[in-house]
Amino acid sequence: MKLKTLRIRNYRCYKSIEIDIASIHALVGSNNAGKSTVLYALEFLFNPSTRKISDESFYQKDTFLRIEVEAIFTEINDSDRNQLGAYLRPDGAFHLMRTASMAANDENLSGDDGESESKVKIVAHYCKPQPKLEWLNLSKINGDAITSWWAAKDTLVHNGASFAELLGSKKPTVADWKVKSEEFAKTHLQTIDLEDAWIPNPQGYAGVLKATLPHYELIPAVRDASDESRATKTNPFGRLIYEIMRTLDSGLRNELETSLRKTTLRLNREAKENRVSRVAEIESTIKEYLAEVMPADLELEFQAPTLEVLLTTPRIYVDDGFRGSVEGKGHGLQRAVIFSILRAYAKLVTARPDKAKRTLILGVEEPELYMHPTAQRTVRRLLRTIADGGDQVLFSTHSPLMVDVSYFDEIVRIEAPDRAAEGGLQVKCPARFQLPVSLLVADLEARMPALKGKVTAETIRERYSHAYTASRNEGFFAQRVILVEGQTEMYALPIYAASMGEQSDFDSRGVAIVECGGKGQMDRLYRVFNELGIVCYPVFDYDKGNSDSGVRRDTDGLLNLLQRSDVKDLDTAIVTDAFACFSRNWEADLKAEIPTYETLRADAKQQLGLKDDSKPLIARYIAVTLTSLKPPVVPPTVKSLIEKALAAKHPGTCLQR
Repeated sequence: MKLKTLRIRNYRCYKSIEIDIASIHALVGSNNAGKSTVLYALEFLFNPSTRKISDESFYQKDTFLRIEVEAIFTEINDSDRNQLGAYLRPDGAFHLMRTASMAANDENLSGDDGESESKVKIVAHYCKPQPKLEWLNLSKINGDAITSWWAAKDTLVHNGASFAELLGSKKPTVADWKVKSEEFAKTHLQTIDLEDAWIPNPQGYAGVLKATLPHYELIPAVRDASDESRATKTNPFGRLIYEIMRTLDSGLRNELETSLRKTTLRLNREAKENRVSRVAEIESTIKEYLAEVMPADLELEFQAPTLEVLLTTPRIYVDDGFRGSVEGKGHGLQRAVIFSILRAYAKLVTARPDKAKRTLILGVEEPELYMHPTAQRTVRRLLRTIADGGDQVLFSTHSPLMVDVSYFDEIVRIEAPDRAAEGGLQVKCPARFQLPVSLLVADLEARMPALKGKVTAETIRERYSHAYTASRNEGFFAQRVILVEGQTEMYALPIYAASMGEQSDFDSRGVAIVECGGKGQMDRLYRVFNELGIVCYPVFDYDKGNSDSGVRRDTDGLLNLLQRSDVKDLDTAIVTDAFACFSRNWEADLKAEIPTYETLRADAKQQLGLKDDSKPLIARYIAVTLTSLKPPVVPPTVKSLIEKALAAKHPGTCLQR
């Protein structure tokens, strides 16, 4: 069973959001955008608890609303199908919703999580097409309704068939009516007679869910290793240890318990001459002092520890070159140990007697936390291995090492309303952006009809894999992206922007400069970032006078993508609301705006010890020199480019159909 669709309503920062779920997803976005809320909504869906629901759980703290977390599951195996048969949709999918409602001040409620005396009611529902006729709709059938319908049973006719004849002469119970209604619907109703309906908490439903739903394990960003490595019945490590006790061979269990009793016996009087002498001495001394006050016997009696007590005592030691308890190790290693414990626990709880393994859904907050770069890449590979093994993984991240441009469809970008509004997107609650591979397949086929039927997800990934670098991945975490051809612009633009005041500083405005390695890959990065709701401002060279047909093709392709095929034969740079284009290149166009350009260029080569024209280093040297003047000097084209880039708005989709 795999989670296919997740919908969240009225929970924390979300009024409403829908996310398509595949095997693995990275949740990215600014701080407080709602990434973790997705992971905690899944926790509510799979592991509901009234203790975890408070006023803060409701959207804008409006407790008159009903929290709804809805999930559609597909790929139902035979074992689950046997359990869920009555609840499955005609297409074989399982549609579940968990709701939470706040009671009135004078009302106590208990829900399907088994917790009572709470002001919160949690209910599980399922959705499948139900008859539009109320007397056949399972959600409408109850004792009072049956009394009313039975009084007019001759009217219970549809498509020429009488439901009353099927019921018989005796007024049926609610259970009988439901059984007969399903029988009648299967025989006499057509698709047009049905509509989707939610059926709340049918009898036995909670038990079925517990046995069949995927196992969800949440690893929060902050989790104490000292707590997680202590064996208690309420944490995963303790459950693993207790599983050892549960599966012990009876002979070995008796042997261990006998050994414990023999050890304890030597401490007590029953051992007689074999009693530990030091214990007898201390007991005798205490008894002598007691006799001075009051004549009485005194005995020190030690209780034999049970096997259950013994199993609560293990501690985890880790040898990473120095053996020590896990609590004394660095946070990165502690987090790795917690992660390993939870994976081991998940393996235990997802196993089934019929060998039809339950799916594990792993939710991780910032798996890169406390990890150095190489460890982050290792963790990413590990998460992918888990997903490739048939389970599902969702994680929030702030690290460009945890995402990959060629796997753009695995990225779920969530943006807060204020940040989205800055880019021209009007949303009232956090917005979700996803880019399925199918959209890029359709776009490529629309632009190149000769490829129709030949483009696959694999070929699309191959086209985008060349665009992958960790620095380019920073674009996924930015509010807006300035796409540049090479390092010249990447080095110089932030220096000029910082000199124009705090309102133009790229870092404080959440702007990433993404170097594309030339024009050839700029269109691909533009499509991905743009479709994920990120404002993109391309800066590229027109390369006037360049006779290379490939360069001309790349330039024309970018201008067509930006819907400016009218731009021809530039003599000077142009700066628009959507892009900037140098007529020849950065150096040639800015040379005309910087009177001392040649002098600065010569100084750069001398002071930096350059033997050739290293354009990026020279451009940075010139930018530093000009902005160090009083007042700072910014070439007019660069100043206009920065202002336009910071004011650019999201244009909507750039994909063709």
